[in-house]
Amino acid sequence: MHGTFGMVRTTYIAAAASGAAARAKNKADSVAHQVKALEANLAKTLLICETLWEFISKEQGLNETDLNKMMYDIDMRDGQLDGKNQRKISECPDCARKVSPRHPACLYCGKVIDSSAFSM
Repeated sequence: MHGTFGMVRTTYIAAAASGAAARAKNKADSVAHQVKALEANLAKTLLICETLWEFISKEQGLNETDLNKMMYDIDMRDGQLDGKNQRKISECPDCARKVSPRHPACLYCGKVIDSSAFSM
């Protein structure tokens, strides 16, 4: 009897492991699909940005130096040269509680902290 129980247990463990492996593969495939979609969206966004830059630079007589200077100025608005311009943890002007940069409004009182169209 002990041998049969051990064999059933081993079969159960193998089936569970196989199921876990299948779920992990499905998740990995899903994430790979999402990454490909994000890459395609990023490529399109870069193309749009380059197109807009071409229009603006021709219309306004700007060059790459002007673009790089403005990018630097915008990047430094948050105090760090890191390729991002995102809010840091701030204090709500209404209730004085800390507000995460991930939230556009205070979770406690609802005061809108960041109404920028460029927030992530």
